[in-house]
Amino acid sequence: MGEAEKKTVDLAQDRRKQILRAAVEVFAERGFHRTRVSDIARRAGVAYGLIYHYFDSKDHVLNSVFEENWGVFLKVLGDLRDSEELTAPAKLERISALLIDALQVAPSIIQVIIQEISRSDRFVHAEKVSAFTGAFDVVHDIIVAGQAAGDLSPRLDPRVAAYIFFGALETICTGAMLGTIQCKTPEEATRVKATVKEALLQGMLTDKGSEKDAT
Repeated sequence: MGEAEKKTVDLAQDRRKQILRAAVEVFAERGFHRTRVSDIARRAGVAYGLIYHYFDSKDHVLNSVFEENWGVFLKVLGDLRDSEELTAPAKLERISALLIDALQVAPSIIQVIIQEISRSDRFVHAEKVSAFTGAFDVVHDIIVAGQAAGDLSPRLDPRVAAYIFFGALETICTGAMLGTIQCKTPEEATRVKATVKEALLQGMLTDKGSEKDAT
């Protein structure tokens, strides 16, 4: 690829990212149904027609927001699962901390994924269900490995525990979006993380896991 061609590709990628960032902001503010393509174009500072150069429709924009951001999240989860340096309890704590930190650094993305995708009729499409359950599968695998290592309680049903884990975190994210849970400052986030660890994660541990966690 020549230098000029590479610059053209880079510019196109940057413009696409610019449109997606603008879409996240507008979807979070107005909701998907009240957002028009012209609203996204205005926020991105591009011509209305340029949106359709990169995306077929408003639905395509939303799907791209989900696929790209959720894909990054799944990659991080997979890397944590495969880590040989961390115990299962430490991996679960890292995942919960990751989502709580995201409320500070990317609150609009969290809001759009929860409100406009996971709780909408778009979620029933097979590819969306598969993408979401991929995250549950990773946590399921972590719990199974933790049970095998003796760190997590054998009384846990790994699948149910994975859903409880993400369900609790989603509820915290919802509370933060509604303003009923304070998680905007590092101090507030630290308090939320500590509460999740004490109220949710500690209940999964065996005595052996608790001893490791204390060290």
